[in-house]
Amino acid sequence: MAEWTTMADGDTNSHGPANPTSGIGRPPKLSRGEIVAAAIDLADKRGLDAVTMRAVAAELDCTAAALYRHVKNREELVDLLRDEVLTERHEVGPTGDWRADLRAFALSMLQLHASHPWLATNDLPTTLGPESLALTEAAVTLLDPHPARRGQKYSAIAVCFELVAGFARNGAAAQALSAEIATPAEPDGSEYALSVIVAAVIGVLDDEALRDQAPR
Repeated sequence: MAEWTTMADGDTNSHGPANPTSGIGRPPKLSRGEIVAAAIDLADKRGLDAVTMRAVAAELDCTAAALYRHVKNREELVDLLRDEVLTERHEVGPTGDWRADLRAFALSMLQLHASHPWLATNDLPTTLGPESLALTEAAVTLLDPHPARRGQKYSAIAVCFELVAGFARNGAAAQALSAEIATPAEPDGSEYALSVIVAAVIGVLDDEALRDQAPR
């Protein structure tokens, strides 16, 4: 399982408003938020591989050099993309029924991946921004009623994320194949996916051997 790192503190306020014009008759300055929005639109239409500094600059009708004033490189841009789309997720609050909450959370993640298929890309950078961290903490909080140790709950949520991405990749591949051979796509498999994800997470939570090893 991938080892996660976090963005530097200086990158947390990444989506502020566009800078004001610096003079009469001059165009508004480019903002990081505009760059991220253009990159997300490009990724949604053509996939993550299409997101390059040069391609995003073309979408914004500016030079690639102008982007580098706001974003260090493509890797940082992709990190920002993922963090931004996570703000679109459906918030799932704890109800006390952790199984139902887990299922609702998994469904919200499957829906988010359906809207942005590139989220399931295998080589997506592993840097966690503030929204990614908040998402993980929110998911772990849903499992508070379960007696498993907190470290075990983080492992369970990591399994949830991996399975969501896996089902999203399989779904995208199935859609591409059905389009290629001009046949209807398979029926929505979200119920099956949810059942597998929930069962896998519960398996991690209920594993007594893991409970003895997991940090509190």
